[in-house]
Amino acid sequence: MHHAHEADYADHKHPQVGVFSALALAGHSFMDGMGIGLGFQVSPATGLLVAIAVISHDFTDGMNTVTLMLNHKNTVRRSLKFLLLDALMPVIGAVSTLFFTVSPHFLIWYLGFFAGFLLYIGVSDILPEAHSKHSSFKLIGLTVLGTALIFVITRLV
Repeated sequence: MHHAHEADYADHKHPQVGVFSALALAGHSFMDGMGIGLGFQVSPATGLLVAIAVISHDFTDGMNTVTLMLNHKNTVRRSLKFLLLDALMPVIGAVSTLFFTVSPHFLIWYLGFFAGFLLYIGVSDILPEAHSKHSSFKLIGLTVLGTALIFVITRLV
């Protein structure tokens, strides 16, 4: 029988793992920004809806960036630098779309994939959490409230 020694490795952290993870999140944020810019290429309403979705979702990307950096023994100062990078990347991604246009056919596929991926994350991660043993009516209520809010916003735009 194999006995694991996970406890022996619990404090085995590397700062560069935090840096690479933060860079991956920054790249993700750049693509989020491109989604906003491409949404505006479709129409102002589409761009606004994509921007609302990305901005509300990007707050957690910032928290994840700092958490990954600190968990892997990076300094607070270095973590804040990567937080700033993560905050700037959606803006840079959106601005980058001012320098090129893509076909409407590509936009349909890109934005469809973008929206589908976000729905997948919601269904695969958030929804099961709402049904877990330690879930509360508060979590389920906030999920329903968030869904209703997005529905109202899409009707106003």
